[in-house]
Amino acid sequence: MNPSYIVGLTEGEGCFLVSLRRDFRIDLRFFIAQAEGNRFLLEKVRDFLKVGTVYRKSAARGNKLPAFVYEVTKRDDIFNIVIPFFTKNGFLGYKGKSFEAFCEIAQIVKGRQDIRKLTAEELAFVTNLKQGMNKHYGSPGAGNPLAEVGTR
Repeated sequence: MNPSYIVGLTEGEGCFLVSLRRDFRIDLRFFIAQAEGNRFLLEKVRDFLKVGTVYRKSAARGNKLPAFVYEVTKRDDIFNIVIPFFTKNGFLGYKGKSFEAFCEIAQIVKGRQDIRKLTAEELAFVTNLKQGMNKHYGSPGAGNPLAEVGTR
């Protein structure tokens, strides 16, 4: 496994996700999903980065094909491993826009697990960036979802 392969796998099948939960917590997640036959790829990513878990994806949402997910949810792992890895190795495609937004949000919420500890301006900025993440930027309906990345 090499860094370029992980970046490519993430570009095609990965996601940087920010969740603002009803209990006011802020979750930062990174994951890559693969069909059951490619589980070994996810295990290689986990072994390479030395963080995260690989698990079977639930079929509760109508998933017809068995799938596995490599996921990193621990904040320390996001800040100390995931963000530095992708900052160093970069993206060539549209996933880089979501990663930039993810990094901006991560910096804003760093050390604050609770959205009640964000100012109204910070919360509005985070919400706006979050809504534009993980879109297909080339599709007609996507518009320019992350035009504000880097303009804070």
